[in-house]
Formats: sequence, structure tokens, C-alpha cells
Amino acid sequence: MKVSAAIPSETATFDGTGGPNRQTPGAGILKVLHVNGTLRRGGVETWLSQALIRMPRDRYQCDICTYRFEGGAYADGLQRYGCGLHFIPHGLGPIAIFRFSRKLRRLLREGRYDVIHCHGLLLVGFILFLAWLERIPVRIGHSHQTDRMTGSAFALAINRLALAINRPLVRAFSTHGVGCSAKAALALFGNGWRGNSKYSIIHCGIALTPFGEEANSDSWRQKLGIPDATKVIGHVSNFSVAKNTLFLIEVAASVFRLHRDVVLLLVGDGVTRRDTEQRCVDLGINSRVIFAGVSPQVPALMCFAMDVFVMPSLYEGLPLVLMEAQAAGLPCVVSDAVSHEAQAVDGAIQFMPLAVGPDAWASAVLSKLQIPARRPEALRIMKETDFDVAVSAARLGDLYDAAYASRVTGNR
Repeated sequence: MKVSAAIPSETATFDGTGGPNRQTPGAGILKVLHVNGTLRRGGVETWLSQALIRMPRDRYQCDICTYRFEGGAYADGLQRYGCGLHFIPHGLGPIAIFRFSRKLRRLLREGRYDVIHCHGLLLVGFILFLAWLERIPVRIGHSHQTDRMTGSAFALAINRLALAINRPLVRAFSTHGVGCSAKAALALFGNGWRGNSKYSIIHCGIALTPFGEEANSDSWRQKLGIPDATKVIGHVSNFSVAKNTLFLIEVAASVFRLHRDVVLLLVGDGVTRRDTEQRCVDLGINSRVIFAGVSPQVPALMCFAMDVFVMPSLYEGLPLVLMEAQAAGLPCVVSDAVSHEAQAVDGAIQFMPLAVGPDAWASAVLSKLQIPARRPEALRIMKETDFDVAVSAARLGDLYDAAYASRVTGNR
């Protein structure tokens, strides 16, 4: 059975009016503009939407500008909370870049923002340069991923060139830099970032409350057509090339050859989904693979449908979905390309190199499936770490306050 998520209504393109539900901040309220590609479902978008609704509205007015897609799953909720939403498309070519630059500078100028907080990798430096031109006091670059290592030789060359141009821009025009992990910080800020006080690590957190809610596991399995005695390998992603779902299918096929009562549950959607589905058909395992689609019920699916979580990513920053899997008490088998900072619960993750091949991964997965029950203490442990979204929201507020105070007094 396919689990789907309704996509709320779209946001309005920036027209100079400040957007819908825009409120005039009172004295002492910092105005912050977050710039991100999209508000569709994804790790960064989920964290950002959950963090912003935890920022005190009597201290911060947080708006969002997207440049890849208009609207998205989190748009309506953020608007209801009072965030102003703007969309300025970023196209290719000199004319498109000129239009994007002009509209973003206009938004920054008319919005009179105190802080611009730009999320990403390849556009951050350029956007912070535009913010510098508009004299925005606090300019924050935020890296959520490591250097990309997939694609054609041409694509990789373009990526390297873009980073080579972007890093100096970020260093020159940011007042502060944030990485979700050490590897992510290295990707955007380059070597030597640890020795510069303007750079820091803020671990993105997750909302932990849903993982403590009671539910009937049988009902979730029934919805998905999974028999009670069947073990479930779980995976949640945006089906990008980096998520390496074709390798995951090879792992599942190897598991299926060794164990009859196991299925693979895939949650999410994206560019590699069609190829992933075709690979299941080619291997003759499509009847044992469930494509659940995009779902807002990831905590429930992890807690009440999955028995092990598998993530064979080619590269990552610090994946929030892995935090969710640990909060659900799931044993995890994860690529060693993922930062070991992601292990919040001791012993929850087995890191493995992709080079050992699908059969070795299948053996590891099968050993995890022999664990009689998930770890009930995992949620308590997660609450004691900084991977709680309430903690990362508070750290954002502290960063904004300290950064703005420093800038307005002329101290760097």
C-alpha cells in the first residue's frame, strides 16, 4: 500500500509587498531571512521548518526565500506560524542570474533584514556576496552536505570548479559559518576552518515527541500489507544518486536469497526511483519490495513497521533520517561515507565500506534482524544529546543574538 503525503498550497512569488502573513516586527526583534532551495520534504527542510517554529516570535521574525521550487510540504505550516515566504527562481545563464540577483537584492533591501542565513553548498558564497552589497549586518553560510562524489566526469568537474569559486566567496563575505558536521564544514569553508572562530558546528536536531507516541504496530503493517512474522528492512530518502538505492536493492536481493520472511520498505521519492523499481523487476524481487512514496509518517513507520534501517549513501553531511532511526531504536547498517558524528546512541550504527559488496552488507543486515527487539532506551539517550531540534533552535537563537551584537558594535 502506498503511503502518500498531501502537498499544501504554493507560496507567493516575491512582489515587493513582503509576502502573505507578513508582520511588522516590534522593537528589539531580529529579522532573519533564510535562503534555501526548497521547502519540499527533505532532511534540511524538515529540520529548518521544525526549528523555526520553535524560535520565539517576540525575539525573531524568520522569513524564507526559496530559489529552486515554489511552495512545498512545509510552506503552509510556516506561513501559519507567521513566516514570510518568498520565491525567486534561480535559472541558468547570465540573464537569469542577473534577474535573480536583482530580485534578491530588492528583497533584502526592502525587508531590512538583520541576518541572512543561507543553506547549501554551491550558491552560498554568491548569495552572501549579494547580501554584503546590501549591507546586511550578519551573513551566515550553512553547509549541510559534504563534497559531491557522484555523476559524470563533466558534472564532477563543474562541481569542483563551482566549489573552487564558492569557497573564497564564502570566506570573504560571510560573517559566520555553520556546518552540520565537521565534514560538511570542510566542504564549504575549506581547510583551516577549525582555526577560525567565526565557524562552528550546530548539529541539526529532530522532533523527538513523535517517537514516544503509542500506536498499534499491527495496524501499520496491515496498511502496508506486511505479515506479522515478516522482518522489514527500512530505508527513507529522497532517492537522489547520493542515496545509492541501486546498491541497496542488490543488498536486499542477497538478503532475500538467504531468508524467506524479509521485505524491503522504501519511503520517499526522487530521480532514481524509476531505475530502482526497474532493478527490482530485473532481479525478480519486486514482489518483496514496497515503495511507500513520500510520507509525513516517518516516525510511525520506523517505530512500528521497520526492524532494521539501511543507508548505503555515497556521501552525506549529517543525515537527520539516521537520527530518526536511532530515536526509533532501530539497529542501523550505514555507509562509512557518513560522518561518525551521526552515531548518537552507542552501538546503534554499524558503519561499513561500500567496497565490501552487497553480500557482506546482507550478512550485516541479517545479523541485525536477529536482534529480538528494538532498543527502548534509545529515545531517552537521544533526549540527552544536542540532536533534539529544540536544542538546535536554541543554538540558532544564541548565534543570531551574539552575531548581531558583535556586528553592531563593530567587533568581528
